[in-house]
Amino acid sequence: MVAYDQYLKILAEKEQPSSWPSRRIFLTAYFPNQGHHKNHLKKELKSFFSTNLKNSSKTYSSWASQAIINQVEQTIDNLEPLPRGLAFFIKLDLEKKRNQKTKRANKENLIFIPLEKAPQEEFSLGDNFDLDQLVWLTDKGIDGLVLQISQKEANIYTFDDYRLFLASHQENLFIKKEKKESQEQFSPINFQSIFHGTADNIISKKEQTENKRFLSSLQAFIKGNINLNESFDYLIINWSSKFTKINTAFPQDLKSFFPKAKLILIDQNITDPKELEKLVVKKTNQEKFRSIEKQLKEAQENFSRFYSQWPAILAAANEDRIQKLFIGPVINKKGYVTPDNQIYLHPVRNSRLVNNIAPWVVHKVLAGGGEIIILDSKKNDAHFPEIAALSRY
Repeated sequence: MVAYDQYLKILAEKEQPSSWPSRRIFLTAYFPNQGHHKNHLKKELKSFFSTNLKNSSKTYSSWASQAIINQVEQTIDNLEPLPRGLAFFIKLDLEKKRNQKTKRANKENLIFIPLEKAPQEEFSLGDNFDLDQLVWLTDKGIDGLVLQISQKEANIYTFDDYRLFLASHQENLFIKKEKKESQEQFSPINFQSIFHGTADNIISKKEQTENKRFLSSLQAFIKGNINLNESFDYLIINWSSKFTKINTAFPQDLKSFFPKAKLILIDQNITDPKELEKLVVKKTNQEKFRSIEKQLKEAQENFSRFYSQWPAILAAANEDRIQKLFIGPVINKKGYVTPDNQIYLHPVRNSRLVNNIAPWVVHKVLAGGGEIIILDSKKNDAHFPEIAALSRY
């Protein structure tokens, strides 16, 4: 897991004035990796930085632009594996003498952060770093854990941004061995007189026993795999009819590892990952919309504790009073943030202007122990507000 909170502290320190007066400018770049190989990604980044630096009137020289691009390419060269997203934060000194040309940017002034989620493509030059997307990423977990289980094997996926990502493939090796041994044991070559159906019945019982053991091994694998110890919103299990007939407590036992996750069972023989992905998107969207409607209605019924206007919501957030925050996934609301993360619509002492206060509100609410409910953008009808909150008191 990337320690985004720690990076936020480092970036805040970089923004502090130096011991001597100087003109500084802060470059921020977010870039999604569309699954490209390293050389192609470097080419895409070079074009991205070259175009944006050329179009910016704040860039102080062409050689400085080339130095930045060289440092970005060197960063990519050292990456293995490539992350899903990239963020670059560079402090530029505008007082640098033009005759001090270099083909490399100062490493101490460049901070690269590998992102676990694909960000929106963004480039900015300003008096501060643009931390909006980074703040949002500190509070956004992986959407779900999906298990696709058949008698022969199981695929374990993480479900994120409406896509499935294979995390592990597990084969049921023991059932193959047992089935082969049973078939040989009850072969007519070895037994000339067998009551009809005896072999099939025994094989069926063995299969059920080993299916249960396979589920137990999957449960142990997930519990012991540090990469799967996330706080998932959904736990989705797609398994064949051979497992549904066992009457196992596997779904409930697995859910105990993820107490906040909503359990969704798909009792269909689906083997195609794309078909499974479409079904998972459909099921989670249905469940999400039902949950949002129910929670928003319950919050609105608490008239004295329900807020739907920015000033009241920010006041409650600054006092750590928000129990639930309802917020749309795409909001652009300018505001001001103080060094101790107090959020305002107007400037106050020592505050800084940010392009979007929405992620800062989310971060503030979670830091205060509140819950975030993202309103479904695809069904954001009139009865869904842009933002709303239920306070504790």
